[in-house]
Amino acid sequence: MIVLIGFAGTGKYTVGRELGELTGAKLIDNHLINNPIFKVVDPDGIKPLPAAIWDKVKAVREIVYEAIRELSPAELSFVFTIELFERSPGDHKAFSDLEELAAARGSLFVPVRLLCDVEELCRRVVDPSRVQMVKSISAEGARRKSAEETVLDSAHPNVLTIDVTAKTPSESAAIILRHIEVLRSEAVREADDGK
Repeated sequence: MIVLIGFAGTGKYTVGRELGELTGAKLIDNHLINNPIFKVVDPDGIKPLPAAIWDKVKAVREIVYEAIRELSPAELSFVFTIELFERSPGDHKAFSDLEELAAARGSLFVPVRLLCDVEELCRRVVDPSRVQMVKSISAEGARRKSAEETVLDSAHPNVLTIDVTAKTPSESAAIILRHIEVLRSEAVREADDGK
């Protein structure tokens, strides 16, 4: 279970789609969860969303996780995308929820922080194709968020941080897959040592 964490516009969806194509993992993009709720407030990608919307999004997220826990075949892999910030206790809880979901499924949990230079982030976030997916398109909002927030930095032993500023989605996906292979090799070695 791969969790791609980063600011809006970093490329989480694109990297996640690439990983899905390479591995067969199901992509659970944060907008798959968010958009049914976002659409009812008629967002334009620039004006801030109502603060009360996040409790509704959280409820949808819990239902999706419950469905994965109870209904998904054990062999199915997932790539999640989510925007989580270091200063937010709620975001740390959201990270823990994903970690618990992986544990409940007996899955390898691989959190990946995607970082991007602020100027490149602002260039990416204004892409008009983002409007169709009900995503933020405000360069000013991206700049402000980048100045005020930090992408959640977990102490999880499997965490990987990638600066995607100058990387293609394919390059980022390849780095993630190599990281997973290293984690699997270490797990096999530890299992062999324990025998």
